[in-house]
Amino acid sequence: MNRHILQQLLRTGCILILLAETAAAQTMTVITGRVADRPVKSVSLSYWYDPGISPAITQDTLLKQDSFYFRIPLTAGRQVFFYADAGGGYNFYGLIRAGDSLHIRMQGDSLFFSGGGAVVCRVMYMATREQARIAVPSLGTAAALAAGYRQQLLAGSRILAAYRDSMSRATWSMINAHVQGETAAKLVSTLWKLPAAPDSTMEERQVRFYQQEILPALPVIVPSDTTAMAIRYLGYLLQKAEADYFIQHRYECNNRAIYEWLKMRYSGRFRDKLLAHALTLGFAAGNQQEEQEWCVRDYLSAAQDEACKQAIGKLYGRSKKGISKGSTAPAFTFQDQHGRPVSLQQFSGKVVLLHFYNSTDALLSVLSEIKTCFDDNTVSFVNICCNGNTVKDLPGWLLQLDEQHADLLTQYNISKYPSLIVVGKNGKIYATRPPDPLSDHGTALTNIIYEALLQ
Repeated sequence: MNRHILQQLLRTGCILILLAETAAAQTMTVITGRVADRPVKSVSLSYWYDPGISPAITQDTLLKQDSFYFRIPLTAGRQVFFYADAGGGYNFYGLIRAGDSLHIRMQGDSLFFSGGGAVVCRVMYMATREQARIAVPSLGTAAALAAGYRQQLLAGSRILAAYRDSMSRATWSMINAHVQGETAAKLVSTLWKLPAAPDSTMEERQVRFYQQEILPALPVIVPSDTTAMAIRYLGYLLQKAEADYFIQHRYECNNRAIYEWLKMRYSGRFRDKLLAHALTLGFAAGNQQEEQEWCVRDYLSAAQDEACKQAIGKLYGRSKKGISKGSTAPAFTFQDQHGRPVSLQQFSGKVVLLHFYNSTDALLSVLSEIKTCFDDNTVSFVNICCNGNTVKDLPGWLLQLDEQHADLLTQYNISKYPSLIVVGKNGKIYATRPPDPLSDHGTALTNIIYEALLQ
């Protein structure tokens, strides 16, 4: 055979092999569904490649003939948690692996699954639904709440145990950590709901309550690279660390103490991911700056997982850079209390007062007074609840921060609540730390907004 032709064939063969390997590495992963009996305009799908570290990737689609279609790019062997939400009670956390083709039918008060990945999602749905059948009193005593959560853990474990042999060990470990981790975190939280008493036995009662009512019921979940994929499990471990530290030392701990506690008790990639998740939440919550910086510097010098180090380094860089007067205000899009999309861009040409708050520290009365000084056509008040339930009587737009938008607090360098930021008509920051309106009945803040209008 001609040598030149042979070389051509060899090159072509190599190219075909590379193309085949690429096609094999990237598989088609599809989630379809149908809403059978109620009017739904759109469905939202979020998924996480690295839960607790990377932000959610969200897709929205309009329904066509009551049906929806999503495609998730996944490499072979990967599994991801996803959250599908069609509104009206049709929402679901699931797990899907590369190559699956899952179909979800939403009808009545139930979800029905078929196709590849149906067994896993069905078990997750059945376990969480069985847990939800056990009522937990919202205003009950610590003992009543703990009893309810213990029953929920038992209900979930029965469903999960019945299907343990229906899937791989790794998949079962992931959904077990997700389902049980969420409820276990709620059980641990009842420790802080014990009421104060006129005597001096509060700490002793907390220790006894934790040892007798909480610890025996907590699920046994082995920390591993697999269970680290379950964000609910990581959140549970953070809550348990705080409780364990308190029980051992008998006093409340700071963020650095929890960081060091976790660092001593876990190892390897699991520790890197758990600590990265704790630091990510710290940035979002606006932890005390000196504590957070110490933990971040220690983490970046000690962690081995490069993906986690890059994620924390990026957040740290943003927090150091922060925002300043004249810089472009970070963009965002939320849904308001009526489900309508609200973006910062839609207020272009107006002065915007951004009010970041939690449900116990909202500037209700003073903002209502300031609002009366301005026309809605020139000034918009945007209230973003970062923790707890939205305060309904605040003037202006009411938005709720969620996991998908947690990095917004880092972008705006929010370290405490309430925090106010004034955005000018051109979309640039006008004031990052206006004077506290409670100190002067809003006089200084009102003047700043007037000045921004004149720009």
